[in-house]
Amino acid sequence: MLKESNHLLWSSARAIISRKNLEVTLIKVPAHADDSLNNHVDDLAKAAYTDSRLSLQSSALLAPCILQFNSLPVDMNIRKFIGKIFDAKNLLTLALLPRFNLNFSIPDIDWACTKFCFNNKQLQFSHRYGRSEFCAFRIKILLDILLTLTILQKRKPHIYDPSWLCTQCNSPPETLAHLWTCPYILPEFSPFNTFKTLLLDLRTVYLDKFLSATPLKPLPDSFVAEFMAIDCWKCDPPSNSCLRLARGLIPMSLTSFLGTYFSPSNIWSILDTPK
Repeated sequence: MLKESNHLLWSSARAIISRKNLEVTLIKVPAHADDSLNNHVDDLAKAAYTDSRLSLQSSALLAPCILQFNSLPVDMNIRKFIGKIFDAKNLLTLALLPRFNLNFSIPDIDWACTKFCFNNKQLQFSHRYGRSEFCAFRIKILLDILLTLTILQKRKPHIYDPSWLCTQCNSPPETLAHLWTCPYILPEFSPFNTFKTLLLDLRTVYLDKFLSATPLKPLPDSFVAEFMAIDCWKCDPPSNSCLRLARGLIPMSLTSFLGTYFSPSNIWSILDTPK
């Protein structure tokens, strides 16, 4: 029973039936039928839901114990609940890494959506069938550990002089962000041009999917223009939000705008499967 939602409620009902030797007959009542007994039960349920004095004793529920979190009884699948706690702790650990604190503002990133998209089934499928290099590449981009000159200078300063700058333009340090915008890289070999093309294609795919999805309320005529004007799509020159998205970090500006019109589950599923 602990695997079921509202198991405390079902345990309470079972305990009452057992103690009073009741015989219960279930009768299906049509919704909104204005049945007097059903209305009474509905009123009791609403009152109990908002009653902070409600307490449960394990002995009254015929249960050996009641799991609590922050002094509140846990009334959901216990295994899933514990898993969610560890997921939240791991996500907090990731968000507090110095590599993110130095470059980004933590509130500017939708960490829950980022985690959901990063743990997608397509990525796991690719890993199982031998294409794990894509997984490794995504992780390196996310954590900013691709072997740029700046990273090598940090890892092996005795080999790579910390004063060395970009080998192409000899101006700023060779970071991942600089490699995309270095003016001395030929256009046909520029990863930034490829990135711009892919980003704009991604924006088009996302927009088409959201236009065909079921919104919480009718989309205004300005939806398309507002969606395309979100700062994460500004790539020439790239905005901070755009650079976050390139690393796999979902900007809060994107999900906040979409949250006005779509449910979180709908937003996450579309952002997770752009193709």
